[in-house]
Amino acid sequence: MIKKHEGTPETADYNTTSFIRLHGSKETDDFSKHRHNAIEIIMPFRGSYDVIVSDVVYELEECGILIIPAGDMHEIRTPRIPGERIILQFDSMLLKGTKGLAHASFIFFKPWMITPDDEPELHREIKALLLDIMRENTDKQEYCEAAITAKLINAVILMARRQRENTDGVFAEHLVRRKAHIVNFNRCIEYINTHYKDDLSLEFIAGIAGFSKFHFTRWFKQFAGMSFYEYLTQVRIKVAEAMLAGSETAITEIALESGFQSIATFNRVFKHNKKLTPTEFREIKQKTNARITDILSV
Repeated sequence: MIKKHEGTPETADYNTTSFIRLHGSKETDDFSKHRHNAIEIIMPFRGSYDVIVSDVVYELEECGILIIPAGDMHEIRTPRIPGERIILQFDSMLLKGTKGLAHASFIFFKPWMITPDDEPELHREIKALLLDIMRENTDKQEYCEAAITAKLINAVILMARRQRENTDGVFAEHLVRRKAHIVNFNRCIEYINTHYKDDLSLEFIAGIAGFSKFHFTRWFKQFAGMSFYEYLTQVRIKVAEAMLAGSETAITEIALESGFQSIATFNRVFKHNKKLTPTEFREIKQKTNARITDILSV
């Protein structure tokens, strides 16, 4: 169940030191509002939790699964009774570095809750993989990191395929069934991911797909779960986030390098999406990185 949340935001950050970070938690304390660079998957296997992502409350029941996009402000409200949950975090670079998976990143641009009622088969498969991952992490047998990575990639593939199947209507069903259309969609995604700095228009990308802009608008949203411009904006925001966090490049230059045509547009769109200005976002990253450096130097 999803509902609107009203509250005063705090800012925090959480950095991972590798592509995948995993832990189980039995704590009953709340996790206050924070954000981090990793994509996060949460599954309570005992008890239930309220997870608030960008002011929307996801009521996560036992064994429900919630995927939180990287960089989204979120908090966890725990019950005051014992409960246990799996929290798995992974860097999107894992997808970009795996051949054939780069275009699957579109499924992590907005929160997604997977429940036994809504997605019984997908839920059963993802739940089994998460439990297998936790066992691998606990047992620490030889090649456990490779096994965890393989199971996570399998989960991503299952979710990406299911997103395609979730498109509605006879036309969308026809697209999913035909390999030629799937290849066409992947080509569009890869072009956007590569040419996000260009002044891309709906008409231009529709031409690459071989559709009219009206046909393409419906087709793209059915496959990606968002409009072409929403997807393009998310790609540009992710690029800007990485540059803000990892360099001292001037914000004006970052705006241009990430595909925005003006600093005013960049500031407005970034604030709308991340609830922080680019300057505020960079300051938080620098403070967090400084804390991590201090810890590692002890």
